[in-house]
Amino acid sequence: SSEQLSDLLDQAETYRPTPVKCIPSGFRLTENGVEKSNVIDGEVYWDRICSHLEVCALSRSMIAEEWGRLLLVLDPDGNSHEWLMPMAMTSGDGSAYREQLLSLGLRIAPGLAARKFLSEYITSAAPKERVRGVSRIGWHGKTFVLPDATYGNAAEERIMFQTKSIGDHAFRSSGSLEEWNKNIGRKCIGNTRLIFAVSTALAAPLLRIANEEGGGIHFVGESRSGKTTALKVASSVWGGGGINGFLRTWRATSNGLDTLLCLDEIGQVDGREAGDTAYMLANGSGKSRARRDGSGRPPAQWHLLFLSTGEISLSDKMIESGKKPRAGQEVRLADIPADAGTSMGIFEDLHDNTSPEAMARQLGEATAQYYGTPSTAFLEKLTAIDHEEIAEDISKARKDFLEMYVPPDSSGQVLSVAGRFALIAAAGELATAFGILDWPENEAYLAAGACFQEWLRRRGGVGASEIDGAIKQIRHFLETHGTSRFELLVDGDEEKGNDAGKTIYRAGFRRKDNHGRWEYLVLPEAYKSELCKGYDARSITKALLQIGALIADNDGKPQRRNRLTGMGTKRVYHFAGSFLEEDAGENENV
Repeated sequence: SSEQLSDLLDQAETYRPTPVKCIPSGFRLTENGVEKSNVIDGEVYWDRICSHLEVCALSRSMIAEEWGRLLLVLDPDGNSHEWLMPMAMTSGDGSAYREQLLSLGLRIAPGLAARKFLSEYITSAAPKERVRGVSRIGWHGKTFVLPDATYGNAAEERIMFQTKSIGDHAFRSSGSLEEWNKNIGRKCIGNTRLIFAVSTALAAPLLRIANEEGGGIHFVGESRSGKTTALKVASSVWGGGGINGFLRTWRATSNGLDTLLCLDEIGQVDGREAGDTAYMLANGSGKSRARRDGSGRPPAQWHLLFLSTGEISLSDKMIESGKKPRAGQEVRLADIPADAGTSMGIFEDLHDNTSPEAMARQLGEATAQYYGTPSTAFLEKLTAIDHEEIAEDISKARKDFLEMYVPPDSSGQVLSVAGRFALIAAAGELATAFGILDWPENEAYLAAGACFQEWLRRRGGVGASEIDGAIKQIRHFLETHGTSRFELLVDGDEEKGNDAGKTIYRAGFRRKDNHGRWEYLVLPEAYKSELCKGYDARSITKALLQIGALIADNDGKPQRRNRLTGMGTKRVYHFAGSFLEEDAGENENV
């Protein structure tokens, strides 16, 4: 009877080598592992189900969904492993969760019965302890969650990373922080690109604290210039191991991070995809996807910085694929020349190495051996300090950086990128002040400033890039089609002379001003559909008026009245003769 069975189970001896949270009725945990009772002819027998396994707590998400179990496994070597298992994995035949438990070192008895009772043991356990399970790496309030560790968990309930796949991450550590500094960190001193790369890696968790947008840094340079070495050095801040360590490709996507993402070689991906990826990563949100039942699934969200490399820029890569880059994409991924200008590629100080190749080889070997410790030390510090205090320090550093390196009247796009560089500088200086980086004071600040100046020089100015791009496009159109698309005028009448040629697909008219320079009178439709193609014509017109490229009418309207051959008096866009002069308008801020 059930009463007799209950009495027999109560009398059974249960071996518990460590305090366990919950053992369901009909099971016991002995030195042999989990066992299930079996009563035959009034005698209780215990069948082995698996090796040591505990159900320590129940878990659920911040909104009381996605329930799971916190499991503890002892492997054959006596090492303990925790896994926050989603309960959804127990649906079906359960092979998915058993595969993960086997990977942790759990030994499951053969036969269908053992599998059945293992599932019963896990699902029927009801421990009182609760934990919060999260599926996104990064900040959750003032707690930072990594796959294998949680930092700053001051709440009553423990917060842990919940995942279906064990060990599927690169947030691993090897060696000590001192070993990392000796073999990697100190080698960065005097090398602006390496200092900047490491500072970028540490800046990622500051984005939320400082309420800054995400974005990327793209090292552009020839093959074997040291770009990938810089990426490896930055990667070693957060993790490594395996074949590629912490590096990812441009085809990788994020499932939600508040850390660094390293993307090697933009040339491996189509230009259209590269532009969309850069925009998505900086924007912090992925695509909405449907669940199996057709209901909507919230898109993945993140707040990250990403480093990438390539022999060409994002803009050139997109143009190569026949797609025009948008200003927002170029701002979100700032191009920095990998070559530091010392004939040593990315390096400026070889630190007793005989060649750039030897320096790159030494750092490559070191990053494969020492990794992960700077980020964990940084997170321990960040979660122990009031975030408002850190935000104030970052705000001050940002102000100082902008005053030092950003020209007056810079466009919003330049200020946006400058803010990212300022945050990166602040991260490096903060980690130095914490004693995590063995760098001189201001090393990170000066490196970020040098890299920002290189970005600004490569960009070609402090104006809005879409305005600059449109002006270049219009100038190119007039230079290319000045004779073939624009009919010749003199005082509004057709001129018969050597300069007159056959006009095909007329876009407007041309004539010489008092200084012998060509003026162009562009018809409204041609102006909007061809000269300003791909841009907002209204914004471009405003900018052209500001720099004196367009001559406004007496009533202030951007289209000026002119008497045209065969058309009478008509409003056109009147380009001044000075517009096509060399360097015209280039020093103006638009």
